[in-house]
Amino acid sequence: MSNCPSCDSKNTKTLAMIWAGGSRTGQSGFGGVSVSTSGRISVGGGRGRSASQSHLAAGCAPPKNSSMPKIVVVVLFLMFAMPLLKGALSVFSEPKLMDGILNFIICAPLLGLLIWGLIKLYAKMESQNKTALSNYSKTWMCLRCGTQFKPYD
Repeated sequence: MSNCPSCDSKNTKTLAMIWAGGSRTGQSGFGGVSVSTSGRISVGGGRGRSASQSHLAAGCAPPKNSSMPKIVVVVLFLMFAMPLLKGALSVFSEPKLMDGILNFIICAPLLGLLIWGLIKLYAKMESQNKTALSNYSKTWMCLRCGTQFKPYD
């Protein structure tokens, strides 16, 4: 447990602990059979789920994983890699073999370079998600004054 740097209170918790402590989920179900006086039989059932969260827990929720890296990589792949792939595979469709080989010599290295760049771009963008989650797990909050701090940085 760490003391708050603002008010020196010992009433502190990590954001993850606050979020988990203020979030509730529930599940229920029922089933039944009834017989009426006329002899008719009825069967019924149902299921339900609920979730509730305190305002404090909602404010201490973990950062959401961004789907932006995947979207960016897919869009760039469709825009640039598909035409390059078509050019590289045109070796089989060109009427003159030399034209097809020339297209392959130009497009294949560009395609490889593009794929390598997309992998690097995805890794860099995904590392931002990991950094945000790492910062979240290291952050504490004072329950007396509301200050958020990182005690070990």
